[in-house]
Amino acid sequence: MQKIDLVSQDFKRNPLPTFAALREQGPLIETRLPIMGRTRITTDYETTVAVLRDSERFVTSAHNAGRKQYAGMQWWMPRTITTLANNMLTKDDPDHRRLRKLAEAAFLRRSVDDMQPRLEQLAHTLLDQVEAIAKRDGQVDFVEHFARPFPLAVISELLGLPEEDRPVFGKWGAALTQTNSVLAVFRFLPLLRKMYRYFERQFEECRQNPRPGLLTALVQAEQAGDQLSHEELIAFAFLLLFAGHETTVHLTSGGLLTLLEHPEQKAELLADWSLVGGAVQEALRFYCPVQMTKPRYIREDTELVGVSLRRGEMISAILAAANLDPAEFENPGHFDIRRQPNPHVAFGTGMHVCLGMKLANAEVETAFRCLFTRFPKLELAIPSSELKWAKRIGLRGLPSLPIRLSP
Repeated sequence: MQKIDLVSQDFKRNPLPTFAALREQGPLIETRLPIMGRTRITTDYETTVAVLRDSERFVTSAHNAGRKQYAGMQWWMPRTITTLANNMLTKDDPDHRRLRKLAEAAFLRRSVDDMQPRLEQLAHTLLDQVEAIAKRDGQVDFVEHFARPFPLAVISELLGLPEEDRPVFGKWGAALTQTNSVLAVFRFLPLLRKMYRYFERQFEECRQNPRPGLLTALVQAEQAGDQLSHEELIAFAFLLLFAGHETTVHLTSGGLLTLLEHPEQKAELLADWSLVGGAVQEALRFYCPVQMTKPRYIREDTELVGVSLRRGEMISAILAAANLDPAEFENPGHFDIRRQPNPHVAFGTGMHVCLGMKLANAEVETAFRCLFTRFPKLELAIPSSELKWAKRIGLRGLPSLPIRLSP
């Protein structure tokens, strides 16, 4: 069994050497990971895609593979933890299709194109605050004052959550990025209970006084007979709020860091804003904030890339390793905003592909345009080697990114 470190500061700073070394061991290797325990991980593009697109052999529900718990979720764990973990991402069809259909219907009510003016308005409002803080203090934490509140504001509006609660969501999201062990999860149990009770109150208010947003749409779907249980409602809201902004937080901040570390690419972007879509796609491939998917389970004894797999065993698709595979991407360690084609899997693939990827792309494109149009000379306030990285496995993110708006 290979012993690997996917949480160290050195790895988070530059995962390329680790993935190259793992790939030499084979496309599918066995290891033990924090929280998850014993699992097999994919190390190349082809195997990662094969696992994610084969929902018959590789299922997301532990129960469908003969296991009694999800990865890291033991039978004796508090109900709050197991309920919040039992969301759409851990469902197979037909439950997954039923829940995803509800979410897609709500998202489609407001097209991303129609939301563009609102995205720009929210971005500039936050950048006004960023500018004021920078003038007062000389520098500003980009994560705290823009990268987190921007997508939080967007998803909060889509869900129909009160604007005054957004600062609390930001604190919750920042805290959850540090859950890198079962013990850490238990430390955050009081916080998880607060979240659980909060969503219960919000759903009750939506029943009594319907308001625009996805929460009311979910309540109405429940009342129309779509068989949403109380626990499914809570888990759904939790997933959409945090999955609906967390990737964008780290893509925005990580994408900014990557552009600042590649000034020639930044200069190309600022000279031609038609490249912004490609810049975001390359940031997704190169930086890849969500480095691995939720675990899959082997439904029946099978074989993959010459490796025998037993029913109930766990397999984890490493998205970041796939995105840095030289067999799929020429010179994968080179950041190139003009890269074409760019078939990255930063949002996953198959039936569990990220529901909000179009919105996330639009948010980050808007963020880059608004940010660099107003502050084209912004720079890091500290050397990049001094940045601290989030400890959570599977997440490449910066809890803080100090910047100056001008040299």
